[in-house]
Amino acid sequence: MLEELYERGIIKMSEPTRLFEGTIFRDVNLTLDGWKQYEQEKRGGFDGNYGFLAMQFGEAELDSFVREVLKPAVKEGTDYELINLDDRSRAGVIDDIMRVQIRDAKFVIVDLTHDNNGAYWEAGYAEGLGKPVIYICEKKKFDEKKTHFDTNHCTTVPWSRDDDEGFCKKLVATLRRSLDEVS
Repeated sequence: MLEELYERGIIKMSEPTRLFEGTIFRDVNLTLDGWKQYEQEKRGGFDGNYGFLAMQFGEAELDSFVREVLKPAVKEGTDYELINLDDRSRAGVIDDIMRVQIRDAKFVIVDLTHDNNGAYWEAGYAEGLGKPVIYICEKKKFDEKKTHFDTNHCTTVPWSRDDDEGFCKKLVATLRRSLDEVS
């Protein structure tokens, strides 16, 4: 592995040194390109092949909408899987797992229907990383109460179970433009 990283210019290594009992040591450091790549990775500069969904958990109508409409529309329209924390559960601190999933996502979709503080935080984190963030909100709530003033000027695609097809078309078009995948 060290040789591969060395050949790619990610690390620099000293000549091998034998200290005792045949053990070989090398001084290994990141190059400037190595530090650049490290910082890019730390800030989410390398996108994965999925989108992350930030939303209120445990709300029946939203859960149904996500399962039956949102996730299939994203997959069919962009070929990206849309995941949330429930999809890839694993051991560890949930906040850290969520940060990694957002950092490695290609884009983030945030549902603002329930004014969930966590979803707003996740959106801000993703925007801070430079990820495309697309907001969605149940149409009736969006028309009557809008969203928080920090997001009410951002692109929001309202959804209604009365017009799943119209929502899907608008969302996929917005995603493709946001990802520079318009043909």
